[in-house]
Amino acid sequence: MWKRVVAVGLVAGLVAAGASALLDHHPATPGPRGTIAYSAPDLHDVLLARADGSRARHLTSAPGPQFDPSFSPDGSLIAYRDSRHGINRDDEVWVIDRDGRHARNLTRDHGNDWSPAWSPDGSTIAFASTRSGSLELWTMASDGSNPKRLSSSPAEYPSWSPDGSRIVFSLVTAGAVQIGIVRRGGQGERALTPLTENSELPAWSPDGSLIAFSRGFEGRRTIWTMKPDGSDAHRITETGSDDVAPAWSPDGRYIVFARRQRLMIMRADGSGVRSLGLNGSLPAWTS
Repeated sequence: MWKRVVAVGLVAGLVAAGASALLDHHPATPGPRGTIAYSAPDLHDVLLARADGSRARHLTSAPGPQFDPSFSPDGSLIAYRDSRHGINRDDEVWVIDRDGRHARNLTRDHGNDWSPAWSPDGSTIAFASTRSGSLELWTMASDGSNPKRLSSSPAEYPSWSPDGSRIVFSLVTAGAVQIGIVRRGGQGERALTPLTENSELPAWSPDGSLIAFSRGFEGRRTIWTMKPDGSDAHRITETGSDDVAPAWSPDGRYIVFARRQRLMIMRADGSGVRSLGLNGSLPAWTS
């Protein structure tokens, strides 16, 4: 039931040398700031690094895979997927302090739980789960209590709107994956992208105006953006590189993403692409 995890985690390639200029050096514009959490290339651990790629360090060290990091709104906590028994073998959502202390299990269910995403107010975590017997989107309080089923369709990798009223997610079907959307209470579930296009791993921009996502099948995916109603979808990275898993900077000016086991950064319009010099995938970004 993990569907996209291998495809997402094992992403591809180094950016061409000519594209690695430091975001074209705009002296009057401050560069990307904050902290990025990401999954190791083998999905074994969650790591942290500065937004410029420096000071990378391991956050988790338990046996087995840990990945799918998500920052709490204040950046003090990181929720992630713990697969210490093996992927899709009693996966759980854990949370850990940003300094790597006090790791604890939030879900404690025999189903598989993964891809946590914090609500903007920090009170709720959305996640994918098979606890009902099929893959669906669930929510729980940030301490793991009060779990509730949210979606009626197979869903994973949620991302909240900045006002906390809606959630976009990967809508997993027998054919192409779509981007779905649902209200916080579970109403109004629908697809935003066509079934003919494989679209997944959405990320809502901090100002709420855009949703970034990956489009295409494994080996030839690109990063796209669209409006929250699904309109004005257009590609912002070049074809042929296999780009996946976009995450916005807190100020909305940059996007980090994975390209062939390498983290890349670019401006929100797709310009100034460069490598962060970090191997990994599934990034998250906080101040």
